[in-house]
Amino acid sequence: MKNFFSRSRNTTQPLLKVEHLGNILGTIDRAALLVDDTGHVIAVNRQVAELTAFTRAELEAFHVDQIIPRASHLLMGRVSPPHSTLPRLSLTTRSHQEISVTISVHPLGEGLPWHLITLERALLREKKKASEKFTSRLLNRYLPDLIAAAQETDPDTALQNVLATGYHLLSECSLALYIGQGNNPSMRLVASRGEKVDLFPSEIVSSNISLLMQPALWQKGERGADTIVHERARQMGLAYLASSPIVAEEEPRAWLGFIAASGNTPPPDYILPLLKILSAFAGTIIHNNVLAANLRKSLHETNYQLNTWKNASENIHDGVISVSHQIEITSMNTAAELVFGYAEKEVLGTSIGSVLIGSDRLLPAVENALLGTDTPNLGNITLHRRNGESFPVDLAVTPIINNQDITGALIIVRDLSEHEQIRIRSQQLEQRALLGEVTAVFAHEVRNPINNISLGLQLLERQAEDEDPNKDRIQHMLEDCDRLTSLMDSVLTFSRTGTYAFAALDVHDLLDRIITRWRPRLANANIQCNLQTSAQRPEVLGDKRSLEQVFTNIISNAVQVMSEQGNGTLNIKISKDQSPSGKEIIQIDMADNGPGIPLEHQTKIFDPFYTTNPNGTGLGLSITKQIITAHRGNITLTSFPGATVFHIQLPTAASKEKATP
Repeated sequence: MKNFFSRSRNTTQPLLKVEHLGNILGTIDRAALLVDDTGHVIAVNRQVAELTAFTRAELEAFHVDQIIPRASHLLMGRVSPPHSTLPRLSLTTRSHQEISVTISVHPLGEGLPWHLITLERALLREKKKASEKFTSRLLNRYLPDLIAAAQETDPDTALQNVLATGYHLLSECSLALYIGQGNNPSMRLVASRGEKVDLFPSEIVSSNISLLMQPALWQKGERGADTIVHERARQMGLAYLASSPIVAEEEPRAWLGFIAASGNTPPPDYILPLLKILSAFAGTIIHNNVLAANLRKSLHETNYQLNTWKNASENIHDGVISVSHQIEITSMNTAAELVFGYAEKEVLGTSIGSVLIGSDRLLPAVENALLGTDTPNLGNITLHRRNGESFPVDLAVTPIINNQDITGALIIVRDLSEHEQIRIRSQQLEQRALLGEVTAVFAHEVRNPINNISLGLQLLERQAEDEDPNKDRIQHMLEDCDRLTSLMDSVLTFSRTGTYAFAALDVHDLLDRIITRWRPRLANANIQCNLQTSAQRPEVLGDKRSLEQVFTNIISNAVQVMSEQGNGTLNIKISKDQSPSGKEIIQIDMADNGPGIPLEHQTKIFDPFYTTNPNGTGLGLSITKQIITAHRGNITLTSFPGATVFHIQLPTAASKEKATP
């Protein structure tokens, strides 16, 4: 304690006057008295007057024992050491009540006849110590546990851990945590700890919730709130029931639930602060869980939209290119890769003018799209492929709008050159093959009834008399049957595959051009393609467009199955051989290292409408076989797990055998 007093030199008398002593005591932050050696009170501060309800003038006329019995025993060196504290004494108030206090005696210096006595209510001191002990335990031992619980990814486990921490901080208690149930106004019990968990119902109905929306402490003997939890606590004879609401971080008025605690012993003074801390951590966990759920939902919706867009762009035959506000390419579909000869990963972030070269109308249309104006048709313009080849296209440019914001522009390219014509030709071949199959079935089913009707009519005609008036009608009906038969023959003739334009073809050049067009798609799927030809490159006698369709079908199937495994190799070997009959033929072997074709499918792979692809028509390989057969060639299959090889044999042009459809 600071010594507020001093003596003059060569004297034992204090320099301070008594009237100044009260002002000096006013600087002390607790109840304080100044007494002399005999125990008479010289001065007191305001805190002593408030504690005893006596005036300062009355107190300064008292002996210290009248205020604090036995306090004089601590004076005049009767208690050692000098700065001594007696655990507890009783302070007498004006109303003759006794308050338990702890006092400390401070001698003011050698030779001075005064002593400073400070006092503090014992209960407040004990509460302060208990609070300090609780704070120390919370900060040093359990706060890291609460922080770890808030970082737990599983919300149920996190809330259980929060409750477990509270259970360890509160002795002989039971704890429960309730949270809301979506739009249902009731509260659901999600976690509980302790021996009296049957105190807590599984659900709190809406009529009780309003009484639990503020921190509250009920103790035995009080009426308390009229809720099912309080009623059970009274019935079980519990000492207290405390509760604290859980509120949303972003909106304090948004009530999420509450934490309740109850026990058999009186509650500690820190019960409500502790429940508030637990509620804050529980609110953080619930809030983070809601944010995570919303984030997962948003991510799922975004992925769904992205996959929908990707599937749509990959399954259309027009090239689709998206650009940013910086006029840089952000995506390119497979059709655009085939049209321009670039893989998507090669051009991402590249200026659109570096890829779509050849038209001065494109850039202004893109700039207008980024301002919100679309251009449905730029008309027929000419662009250039990667190899410098020019080709005609139809172009459309439209803005990309997301939540009313323009995020980029979309360029739609329709190739009007040979590539597009081949695609249309392939589609027509599939449609015509389908029409031929359906028409063949229809003709088979219809011809038999027509023949039966015709035979019956002929029988009736022979049995009828010459003068029978029905004979003419029968003759007309026979003529109708003949017309129907003739009509069916005409339909069958129309549905058959058209004629082929046979000419000498270099198969190596044909396959090399096809592979060049497929190169971006192969690179994008991480597929290596190797074309090997013998030193002699004999020509075959065939129709260029039809054979191109054959090789495109096989390459497409191989790329599809190898893309699913993320990489692969396609090897194509062209060689000269002889057929079993001794004629010269060209052998084309096309091998991929995909998963292979199961044995049970190999015998049916060339049948019309047979497919294991849910998105396929089952006509691609059927048409392929039909074309090869029309060329007087042959196609077979070798497959096992890890590899599939198509063997194609075609007659050479030197054999001068003219293939017929």
